[in-house]
Amino acid sequence: MPAVQSWPRLARARIVVSSLLFLTAFGTAASPSVSPSLHSAAQRDLGLSPTQLDRWLQIEREAPQRAALAQRRLGAYYAGSWIERGDDGAVRLIVASSDPRAAKLGPGVELRQVRYSLAELEAAKARLDAGARLRLPGITRPIDGVYAWHVDPASNSVLVRMAPQALERAVDLAAYSGADSGVLRFERMDVAPQATAQVYSGIAYQDRNGGSCSIGFAVRQGATKGFVTAGHCGVAGESIWMNGAPVGYIAGSEFPVADRAWVAIGDQHELLPLVTNHAGAFFFVRGSYESFHSSVVCRSGYRTGYQCGFVNAKDVTVNIAPNSSGIGGLVYGLTQTNACAGFGDSGGGWIDTYEHAQGVTSASNIPAGSPHNCGMFGAFTWFQPVNPILERYGLTLVTL
Repeated sequence: MPAVQSWPRLARARIVVSSLLFLTAFGTAASPSVSPSLHSAAQRDLGLSPTQLDRWLQIEREAPQRAALAQRRLGAYYAGSWIERGDDGAVRLIVASSDPRAAKLGPGVELRQVRYSLAELEAAKARLDAGARLRLPGITRPIDGVYAWHVDPASNSVLVRMAPQALERAVDLAAYSGADSGVLRFERMDVAPQATAQVYSGIAYQDRNGGSCSIGFAVRQGATKGFVTAGHCGVAGESIWMNGAPVGYIAGSEFPVADRAWVAIGDQHELLPLVTNHAGAFFFVRGSYESFHSSVVCRSGYRTGYQCGFVNAKDVTVNIAPNSSGIGGLVYGLTQTNACAGFGDSGGGWIDTYEHAQGVTSASNIPAGSPHNCGMFGAFTWFQPVNPILERYGLTLVTL
């Protein structure tokens, strides 16, 4: 489906919902068609040839069912699955198993032998989460500089990312939690995750202090209109403005632990199921089906526009640095990508190539003194999945 080049009611909208809806979407189980414009954006950002991207998207559609079948066959020995581009340029689905006797899984699936099962990796990650929650200020060693951790099936480990000088704190966290040290892998990350909200001019929404964030998906709670965004963008009850005029208030917000919020707006405003590409065109929102690990996703935000990347981790625990108000801390359950973002992109929506909502931007590792991490080697951006936001606040996504 091509990008929508015009929207007849856009001129009549009291809120320009193209700026309301910087969204992302999750793929559906039906046979969806790929938006040509999203295909071009993904090819631009991911470094894939047209043939490689087509193959990647084909595997992406088939992967959930193939992975589920593999998990049933391998049972307790299942160790995860992902899509991978090999040194030969070929794109293939990888399924890992901790059973050295496991038989091949059929055409189109490469079986990889590993040491630890997915259950063992998830148990170690859960121990790290529990250890982080139980730390006592002034008694246990702080975890500043220990930035994020998640299960990484491709390396068959729980990957812990940290500042160069924070190895001792990362090891201390692991020891305190009781996680199996053999499962853990420590990796340097030079820039701390930061919530991407700051004061900027441009199409955005503002809080009471003038801070700007990007608006996510249009939603309804019964008869009440609104949109979802990031929780660190404001607190419940706070007034929200657009284009110099008040439009509503934050009806619910959580940060840290989660990073989700929704804003209730006046009934006079019109909600449209659109995502802007910041180049005069729009994409539709067609649902909110969670994408597979390694899927192609794209995000929209007023600061850095429209950027694409891969889902390279799920259920990530991220230690977000304090913002200008001193608010930060651990956020659980985020999805990690290698798309870039900048200050002000927080709350903006993520979609997949089938125009299904994925989540809202939470944080990015932006270097000091820079407005974004675009073009930076080792750039990461994390988003809060959208379905838990909808469930938490009883919201319905506005779709085509």
